[in-house]
Amino acid sequence: MRRRDLHRGPGAAAVFVMAMALAGCPDERGSVEVVEPAAETAAKSARAPISGMAVEVASVRSEAAIDADAVRAVLRDAEPAFLACLDAEGSTGVIALKLGVEEDGATLEVASQQATTYGTDDARACLERIVAALRFPTTQLRERFELLVSLEVRPRHEL
Repeated sequence: MRRRDLHRGPGAAAVFVMAMALAGCPDERGSVEVVEPAAETAAKSARAPISGMAVEVASVRSEAAIDADAVRAVLRDAEPAFLACLDAEGSTGVIALKLGVEEDGATLEVASQQATTYGTDDARACLERIVAALRFPTTQLRERFELLVSLEVRPRHEL
């Protein structure tokens, strides 16, 4: 890849860096080994999704004129990530969150509310981190707004 190709965008630069990491420079070829720390491996296995559980959107409220069904869809799409946060013992409960949402739909802040009855501090923090990374539909006025969201953790009922 020529040097001027790096200026074509962040994707081109990432491809160049990856190619260099895989091939190595002509004079400095060597093997690159990525080793995951044992603590991270243990944390990942401890956070494996719990089968038989569901995280459902119980309610979405806002004083802003937003599409609540679109917000529900964003949260439903995040369920696989939510499942990785659940406590291993299969406990149930509600996660009540207050979200600040930026004009572009990015989440500004996430705070647990007193109505929260689910899980350990770690499980709740994990769920909050996932919600904080989500992007929500915006208002027509493109202004900041708050969302009150309740998620229910319960056993999945198969039909």
